[in-house]
Amino acid sequence: MQKVAVIGLGRFGMALAETLAKDGLEVIAIDTDPDVVDAIKDKVALAVTANATELETQRSLGLGKVDTVVVAIGENFEACQLAMLAARDLSYPRVVARANDRVKRTILQRLGADEVIMPEEQAALKLAQKLAKPSLLEAVEIGSEHSFVQIKAPGAILGKTLLELQLRKNFGVNLVAIRKPAKGDEAESISIPGPDTKPEANDVMMLVGKNKDIDRFIRETE
Repeated sequence: MQKVAVIGLGRFGMALAETLAKDGLEVIAIDTDPDVVDAIKDKVALAVTANATELETQRSLGLGKVDTVVVAIGENFEACQLAMLAARDLSYPRVVARANDRVKRTILQRLGADEVIMPEEQAALKLAQKLAKPSLLEAVEIGSEHSFVQIKAPGAILGKTLLELQLRKNFGVNLVAIRKPAKGDEAESISIPGPDTKPEANDVMMLVGKNKDIDRFIRETE
């Protein structure tokens, strides 16, 4: 079982720890506020009131044996840096840190964070993406230039076979699968499409490709 330590239980850290625990990961949640620790203690494997900015504290909690440490301290940047540096000293396999702006992100990257997340910026980007591309249901980045996306089958391609559409040739995208919604007595299903497959209204198409090609496909077929 994968083990994750979450340091800092503000709104972001609390939501992250609870979600990871629900997904079956072993979570150690740490904060200096006993009230927030008490609020999460029954939802994670271990909840501890401690100052995790100190190396010896992290070591005493056994954090050297976890797979990932997430430093989710948002308001106190000094504490965030100290906790991350302590994590690096324990040679964690992976350290993820939270930053509130791009300057702090750069600092944390230079201090050795494997990944720095900016929740507010990412939430804004997702909202902008949703407003600009209403057919886009989900997007997962694969490297810096490619993504796996799920989109509602656009009207311009309905009734045409994949052989006719030539998605890879015409748009540079690959259709991996089609998810059909539940209908009547039929449950939701996922199928691997063939050349004679015709996307239908309400189908969800699962595509892989370069971000620019996916954007072009959505723009030209919506």
